[in-house]
Amino acid sequence: MADKLRILVTHDVFGSFAPVPTSFGSLPGGEGLRTTARAASSAGPTLWIDTGDLTQGGPLTPLTGGTGGLRASGELGIDVTVVGNHELDFGAEFLISQAPALKCPLLGGNAGIGLPASALLPTQIGPIGVIGLTHDNLASMADWSMTPGRDLAPQPDPYGAVDVCAVASALRRDGARAVVLALHDGVDWRVTPGTGYKAEPERLFAKLRPWAHAVDIIAAGHSLGRFFGSIDGTPILQPWPLGSELGVIDLSFEGTNLTPGTPQGLRVTPAGSWTGHGADVIDEAADDVLGTLCAPLFAISDGPAPLADFLAEAIQRAVGTDVGVAYVTYAQPPLDGAFAALPVGAVTRLQLLGIVPYSDHRIVAVDLPAELARRIPVLAVPSPQKRSTAWRCSGEVPESGYLTVATTSGAAAAVINRQAGETLPWRETGASLDAAVRSHLSRYQTPA
Repeated sequence: MADKLRILVTHDVFGSFAPVPTSFGSLPGGEGLRTTARAASSAGPTLWIDTGDLTQGGPLTPLTGGTGGLRASGELGIDVTVVGNHELDFGAEFLISQAPALKCPLLGGNAGIGLPASALLPTQIGPIGVIGLTHDNLASMADWSMTPGRDLAPQPDPYGAVDVCAVASALRRDGARAVVLALHDGVDWRVTPGTGYKAEPERLFAKLRPWAHAVDIIAAGHSLGRFFGSIDGTPILQPWPLGSELGVIDLSFEGTNLTPGTPQGLRVTPAGSWTGHGADVIDEAADDVLGTLCAPLFAISDGPAPLADFLAEAIQRAVGTDVGVAYVTYAQPPLDGAFAALPVGAVTRLQLLGIVPYSDHRIVAVDLPAELARRIPVLAVPSPQKRSTAWRCSGEVPESGYLTVATTSGAAAAVINRQAGETLPWRETGASLDAAVRSHLSRYQTPA
């Protein structure tokens, strides 16, 4: 009888342990993810592979200084993960010191921080090799963190640093019955009116083509898209992120012969509130109701973003500045075109932490000459982030003179610095995004 092994794939979970509302229902949360994974594993030997951005980005990041997402992730049951750019949100030294909390190997031989490139994992049907590569340009994403000024280790020769074909051959010599490439990069994609979501895998395929013949399975991520297919006969799995879907592929072995099944997605079913590490912190944020909405606010991929407009205006009003700047970013799969939303009803601090991550939500301000401030509205159309991030400005920038600009600390201030071409002298205002939204909701009315 043939040996069988099931492989589960996740990516970009972003510490999504809370089942927060979305425009189409709810994220399943950590309890739903591990419950669904356990059910999918019940039929026989199973290996759960995550391709990075697992631990940081959710509400536990700002509420626990980055440690909570790592500890909670260690309770999911993942067998191996890859370092993503957001694993480095608090720097390499922090990650290495906290990595044991994951309770599984952390791979990333091309990250430049001393992580292994591969692992040989024992299973009931024999060892399986996993090669882990992070994104080839971590520095380009350095601003997207609560601590954008942290030191990032150099990343010399990001893909040449690991000879995937040679590592795969070595794993097979060491007894691996199959080799999986887990890559923190994935398909490009877009959402267009009428046609909806469409994956564009050509860039990814160009990167994978030199390696595809050397491995048996490819698990992808990072780009926040979804793709199930193959390249040169090698299956590729990239399910929806945020713990909302599991990539599943079954492998059959007859001696040294391996036959992969068809890769598919398994929708994660909600299973109630998270009960693991950090549950008390999540529950407290969920119980903090900032106000109510009688009509939804949303941000559409590469489209309108009244949710970002609302937040920019809330910031401007809270501190009385000339201009308020806000972003919202990927907080749900764009099943209906929206990548972030506040549905009708109660708005909680937990929801706000999800749609505006990479900040502790302090509001900071700076005085700028008008000619410099005019560079800021360009953020409304960043590329390629526009498919999953929306920037908006509230207020007018005059032709001359000085004006005061306010935004949130962390990523927003860092991105504006980059847009301005200098490190701006941001100052504390004493206000917070939570308080600004609470106040704005009290007077904000949208017709039903």
